[in-house]
Amino acid sequence: MPIRPDLPLRALAAGALLSLPLAGALLAPGWLQCHVGEGSCGDGGGPGGLRAWLGVAFMLWSLGLGAVLTRRWLPRSPRARRIGLAVQIAALSLASLVLLALLGLVEGGLHVSPYALQMQLTFAACACLGAEFHARARRGEAAAESLHRDEAALAGRLDAARAALLQAQVEPHFLFNTLAHLRRLASTDAGAARAMLADLRRYLAAALPELRQSETPLARELELVRAFLALHQRRIGPERLTLRFDVAPGLDEVVVPSTCLLTLAENAIKHGIGPQVDGGEICVRAGPDPDNAGLLRLEVADTGAGMSASNGGGTGLATLRARLAAAYGPAARLSLHLNQPRGLIARVQLPCR
Repeated sequence: MPIRPDLPLRALAAGALLSLPLAGALLAPGWLQCHVGEGSCGDGGGPGGLRAWLGVAFMLWSLGLGAVLTRRWLPRSPRARRIGLAVQIAALSLASLVLLALLGLVEGGLHVSPYALQMQLTFAACACLGAEFHARARRGEAAAESLHRDEAALAGRLDAARAALLQAQVEPHFLFNTLAHLRRLASTDAGAARAMLADLRRYLAAALPELRQSETPLARELELVRAFLALHQRRIGPERLTLRFDVAPGLDEVVVPSTCLLTLAENAIKHGIGPQVDGGEICVRAGPDPDNAGLLRLEVADTGAGMSASNGGGTGLATLRARLAAAYGPAARLSLHLNQPRGLIARVQLPCR
């Protein structure tokens, strides 16, 4: 019978070496009785002689090997498998006895005592049950590992689905408000309406491709945020919202999570500038993190209402945190800080790649 891949020569050699001290331990009581006590040693050095030692070692090794090799023929159903294990134990016991007798490693040939047969059955049962429980443990570990992988994959798909749902919404109330404002401008200021319509077209042209991917170059993300904030500036008035961008050079092709800056800008408009009667300023910053080499720092700072319970608990920021954790693990984080003299800074730190 060919050796299976899960029984390499190293494992067979290790089993053979292990069977030698085990056989010595089994024969030790008889050897002590022969040489120390008043027992009869007989020929060949007594119960602990070389032939007996090699015979027991070979028996243990052959039983272990046979138990592993014959597991493939055991039935799969639990009830039939129990019967199969009993047949396997009996068959291996008889086969081992016959093999030992043919090799001349036991006295008396095939005429063995009931005690020897009982010991043979005991050793065969230990070998077969040990192989069975070892195989079950390996199957359990494999199943647990597979379950862990499936759970991680399912969590990743769930995060992606949540992010896709959030992105697919494209802030419907924002679009409705923008269209309503466009309708009012069309009857009062046609030039302003045309300019706002151009901004809306620029925003949708930048936003729609981003909704179909998880990552994007920083230049495209900034284009999306510029169009989004320009629309809000026209809707609520330039006197209530001023915009500023501070972007370090050479970062256009750096990959960032899509709509990550857009989410921070939405949060600044909704919770920072929106509640303020006199509005405020929004500053978008991007550059290398001065405190952590190799990280990119993205910030949206506003001079609005400042820190409140709703700032960090919204769906947008929670989804962005989950996306960052799924994509970068602990290497990326989203944090909120107080701005001076007022307002809030939303900061994303992630590996620069």
